[in-house]
Amino acid sequence: MTAVRDSAPSGRHARRETGAPSGPLVPLRTVVRTPAPSAAVELAPGRLVIDSSYSRLCPHLGARRVAVSVDGYPWRFAWGRTPIDLPAGRHLVEIEVEHGRTGRRSWGHVADAVPVCAGNTVEVFYRAPALPRLAGSLGPARQRTAGFAVCAALLALGGVAVLAALGLLVLAVVPLVA
Repeated sequence: MTAVRDSAPSGRHARRETGAPSGPLVPLRTVVRTPAPSAAVELAPGRLVIDSSYSRLCPHLGARRVAVSVDGYPWRFAWGRTPIDLPAGRHLVEIEVEHGRTGRRSWGHVADAVPVCAGNTVEVFYRAPALPRLAGSLGPARQRTAGFAVCAALLALGGVAVLAALGLLVLAVVPLVA
């Protein structure tokens, strides 16, 4: 069993018995301290490009603007491609079509977390729905229009109803003329 001695702590390269250095002391290089990182140093921002579009069946949406909220900061944009510079990280992106009147429910609201890397560009595609109260579509590729088939069927049904009304009107006018 070895006994523990009460001696001064020995440094690196010191003799165990006496604690004296094992050789001559050599001066080390001067160490230059690096400055503390300041708040002015920032990472390179990433870029988020939002491509927003709407269906031809809804031409009235062209007169409205797209409301975009990234991490709670609101923006308003016209339809098309819109670049936004952001710091790297995940960002909550919310998009909807603005209504002309306040207090009305939004058209095509959608929210998703989008990762943005420093120095890179991330593209997301937003497509407004064809009918109100439906959610919009947001994703990394071009999106389909939500409610397109129902909207086309309603427009076709409206066209048939107009043609039927015109036919009834013609049938009612012909006996009066004759």
